[in-house]
Amino acid sequence: MRIDPKVMISPATTRDAREAPSSARTDAAPAAGASVVKLSAAGLSASAEAGAASPTTTSRLQTIRAALDKGDYPVDLDRLATRIVDDDVLRSGRP
Repeated sequence: MRIDPKVMISPATTRDAREAPSSARTDAAPAAGASVVKLSAAGLSASAEAGAASPTTTSRLQTIRAALDKGDYPVDLDRLATRIVDDDVLRSGRP
């Protein structure tokens, strides 16, 4: 069987057609595109624990941000790429 690569067929349904926007809103409409997220008590406590950074870490991050803004902080792109790949491997569980 031969398939002609030049034939273009439009999709039968598009995302816009499948997801009809609701016309009635029950709450006061926030600004366009804004999202409101409400965390449970467990979520609030977890974010408070994760968000607590040591003063040393905070000051180091501020120093690095300032150096990046000035263009004085050298970025080793090969090392960065290696860390990104290593992180991806660890997250996916592949050896």
